[in-house]
Amino acid sequence: MKCFEKAKKFFNFILDCLFPRCCTICNRKVDGDDYCNLCSSCIEKIPWIRGNKCYLCSRPLGDTEVSGEEKTICAECKANPPYFKSGMSCWLHKGVGRDIILTLKYRNADFLKNDIAMLLKRYCGEVCEFAKDSLLVPVPTSYFRRVKRGYNQAEVIAYAVAKIVNNASVVNMLRSKNKKSQTKLKRDDRLLNIKGTIECSTDSEGVSQDSRIVIVDDVSTTGTTVNECCRILQGAGFNNLHVLTLSYG
Repeated sequence: MKCFEKAKKFFNFILDCLFPRCCTICNRKVDGDDYCNLCSSCIEKIPWIRGNKCYLCSRPLGDTEVSGEEKTICAECKANPPYFKSGMSCWLHKGVGRDIILTLKYRNADFLKNDIAMLLKRYCGEVCEFAKDSLLVPVPTSYFRRVKRGYNQAEVIAYAVAKIVNNASVVNMLRSKNKKSQTKLKRDDRLLNIKGTIECSTDSEGVSQDSRIVIVDDVSTTGTTVNECCRILQGAGFNNLHVLTLSYG
């Protein structure tokens, strides 16, 4: 095994000399062997969500005090209770965190899957507990958008999570009709735009109504899309619903 590891490191060294790996965010040379497409400088700048946050949407709550086992819920989630039981976002949608999402979404960067898995395992270990023993259900994208992009970024993230989580599998049990992009829409417009565009397939293998289901997406802005997915699943008889996104904001 030691001989194999030494040979692997030597082979990677030769490859790096001939074909240097460049950071997909800043284009600097990637240092170290852990990541293929992200440099240590960019990784250090990822704005991970730490400390007190909303139990449902991961909104940072600053110095709000929490006593005992109380689950803190932000004012927005209290006013508009979602269809899911808990939610988790890993980093804030700004700086390098936002750059990673945009790269994954618009620059044919499904190759970031392994780097995302490594990032979550090393810097956001609570994902492993949150998603274990779960069915990871990617937020669907329309047929035309998937063909244009070549993949569904939510599915890429789901497989990255499955790679580091015990007893978690990816199940595509949601389908999406073509719709206008949600990116530039306000909350009320998002609600109208997403309505009636998501369908549920309940005949996926290994799926039961008792399954713990974690909806996976790239970013949560207003939570409209993931909440609509949960509404559809709840209508199909699923109640153990949770949400995981890489980015929040």
